[in-house]
Amino acid sequence: MPSKEQLDLALARYPAALALRAAASKSSTDIVALDRWYRGELRTAVHDRIERDDEPEQRLTLDELKRVMDWKLARGKFRPRLQAMIASNPPSTLASALSRHSSATSPRARLEALCTLKAVGPATASALLALFKPAQEPFMSDEAMEFVNSRSAGAGGGAGGKKEYTVKAWEAYRADMLQRKDDERWESVEELEMALWSWGVLCKYGGEEEKEGLLGDVKKGAQEDAPRRSKKRSSKTVAALEDTPSLPTATKKRKSR
Repeated sequence: MPSKEQLDLALARYPAALALRAAASKSSTDIVALDRWYRGELRTAVHDRIERDDEPEQRLTLDELKRVMDWKLARGKFRPRLQAMIASNPPSTLASALSRHSSATSPRARLEALCTLKAVGPATASALLALFKPAQEPFMSDEAMEFVNSRSAGAGGGAGGKKEYTVKAWEAYRADMLQRKDDERWESVEELEMALWSWGVLCKYGGEEEKEGLLGDVKKGAQEDAPRRSKKRSSKTVAALEDTPSLPTATKKRKSR
């Protein structure tokens, strides 16, 4: 498990990680531009609409939703069928989902409102939640899920830390990311997720010098530098989680992520 110091290095190398990912996969060639758009132009546009008190259903267009899916797929496992599926959502369905998201009173209810869209499962919905509230809502990337699960086996859903993309898994992932953000004093869970994603990509695609400079003595870091998880949640984490009611997990399995 990477330490805070190692993740700081990985975060500083985030642009390099994007470039490595773009070069490693044909489905990720546009990732640099998509990431810049998602964190810059799109977020600014969405927040401007919110500040203008635009109607909730006007806060995200179908074209923007499709590009968010492009961004998500470029950053992780490419599933081209999802692109066609998400494009098939009628504007009225998107408007309804955004309206329900806006009126929801808990993080889980907001996620489930977005999951009513075709091709939108908890992982894609988390990308939309992170778009609206980057400080509090972490995107469910494969890389971040892997490290959260290795920190607390099974917390991400399945036995032994298996990655699962369900509402229950998202709740566990969100709680762990918020806790680690406070434990390690990250500015936002977005920053933490970016660091974890960058770490995973650099370790997978980086050259030997890149890995050596990033990893150092991993075993020593794991034993000496990795922060111990506090058994008691911080007040900030509790405040972020306390409005999540204990609702029954949906029994219908979703294929979308």
